[in-house]
Amino acid sequence: MKHIKPYKIFESVGLNFPTTREEVIEVCEKHKIINYTINDDLSIDVDGGVGLSDKGLKYLPLRFNYVSGLFQCSFNGLLSLEGSPQTVGKHFDCSDNKKLKSLKGGPQTVGGYFNCGGNNLKTLEGCPQTVSDSFYCHYNKLTSLESCPQKVGGSFGCFYNNLESLEGCPHTVDGSFLCSNNELKTLKGSPQTVGGSFYCADNELRDLEHFPEVSGSINIEGNTVYLLVHTFIENANSFLIEDFIDYEIVRNGDTVMLDRLQTFIRDNDLEMPDLEEIKEHYKIIE
Repeated sequence: MKHIKPYKIFESVGLNFPTTREEVIEVCEKHKIINYTINDDLSIDVDGGVGLSDKGLKYLPLRFNYVSGLFQCSFNGLLSLEGSPQTVGKHFDCSDNKKLKSLKGGPQTVGGYFNCGGNNLKTLEGCPQTVSDSFYCHYNKLTSLESCPQKVGGSFGCFYNNLESLEGCPHTVDGSFLCSNNELKTLKGSPQTVGGSFYCADNELRDLEHFPEVSGSINIEGNTVYLLVHTFIENANSFLIEDFIDYEIVRNGDTVMLDRLQTFIRDNDLEMPDLEEIKEHYKIIE
């Protein structure tokens, strides 16, 4: 009588991880994973990199504990990160898995960059809390940044999502902050400081309230407020933006105080924006 093993390496349905050391070894050989240690709970520590890209996976085939090098599982059909590393020494890349809906089980600390872009995520629950390099969650279906890392050593990219708020994002981003192509009506919750550039184009901003301190360039094209600030915003320093906010030029997101706008323009030796175009989007009180 032929016995059928309950575990199938690449055809398992659900979170069906290896149940014996022999099965762990078999899976590692299949995926060319080397320099690993099998722990008592059958998770593995890898001294080096793990590449699980373009293998048509729906789930990770092993429980990973620590990976000291590159961990990549992009271009799969992953539905979950259950069993992925708890600590990753360098990079963790699980991008472009069109069916990936959850980061549950993902690493909590990443020594390099973390990329979960191009998936089907609606929440960042389960993502790492500390990322030494950049963090990317672009091209998903996120409506909130809750649970995202509070410390990012590089850039932070959340562009092309369904975000209406930046609440929950890191207070400080050492690199650039990229939140373009969302549904942002306010910058409330944005980082306090951005060490690189700030890209927030193609949203629904009508004022600059809660604008962060930015060291690099600024792009807010495609927002209504751009009509008021396009003559200076690209190369603006934080003091000029603070001035624009302090002059209280925009009231309630829909009204422009013309005398305050004119005073701000004159005091800073700037070019006056096109009032006729502004009137199409704001009420103007002279």
